[in-house]
Amino acid sequence: MKRTGAVLSLAVILAMFMAMFSFADSSLKINETYPANNATNTTKENMCVKVMFDRPVGNAASKKANADKFKITDKSGHKLPVKIYYSKKNTKYALILVDTAKVPAKGKNAIQDNQYYTCTIDKGFRANDGSTLSAAREIRFKTLNQRTYTVGYMVMMVLMFGGMMFFSVRQMRNQGNNDPKEKKTETDAPFNPYKEAKRTGKDVQTVIAEHAKEEKKEAKKKKNKKKKLTDDEMLRLEEEKVKKELRDDYFHVHKPMPIRAAGATYRTGRAARAAALKKQRAAEKAARKANGYGKNSKNKR
Repeated sequence: MKRTGAVLSLAVILAMFMAMFSFADSSLKINETYPANNATNTTKENMCVKVMFDRPVGNAASKKANADKFKITDKSGHKLPVKIYYSKKNTKYALILVDTAKVPAKGKNAIQDNQYYTCTIDKGFRANDGSTLSAAREIRFKTLNQRTYTVGYMVMMVLMFGGMMFFSVRQMRNQGNNDPKEKKTETDAPFNPYKEAKRTGKDVQTVIAEHAKEEKKEAKKKKNKKKKLTDDEMLRLEEEKVKKELRDDYFHVHKPMPIRAAGATYRTGRAARAAALKKQRAAEKAARKANGYGKNSKNKR
């Protein structure tokens, strides 16, 4: 009997402990909210707060008991009109929506940009099983700065359209450069012996001779590949070649000028020799004239 009584006493004690643990945490809890507490850049259009509880809410009894348990206030404490919605699919979900039809569009009581608002769920909010919220819960959030957002959006649009225009113009330019009718290759450019001599480090005469040799080779190749052309076709090709060789930076001078006019100091002596030869020929001519061009008396004898 004593053993049976001890077992019964132990069972009662265990049952009491289990009951204490089962009722220790029976209050309603909030698992998640959107927006979260201290969130920023929230929209002021259709302002709302979504609340996820740890158990079902929203039956007829809890709706009636919780009718005045929600509120949304601005920084001055002004209370905004709200509506409460529950979900039939997700019974742990509640939506607190601001009734924008009752909120003025302008003025101090209107929903402002870049301002803090507080959603409060009062203590005693009731779930479907009768459990209640043990303490009030506040969710503080800040609305979007619409002016800054608009400026940023406009800047982004300008940059986007500017980039589109830049790449479009660049693509059109590249297409024009790739056009075989308009593209100019290096072979189409006129030959500049001075530029080539500067590039290769050779003297001008060597560069001209090498270029002439290359032109002869090219002409020979073309002659072997093509049929014999008529005189008119040859003349036309020659005229086109001359036109290609003419450059825009070539200028005609009015008259020949001596090199000393450009500042040269080198003297070849050709002018002095020409003057001496001219003087000698003049003297010979005068002597022949004085001699009667070989018709004097001495010659006659």
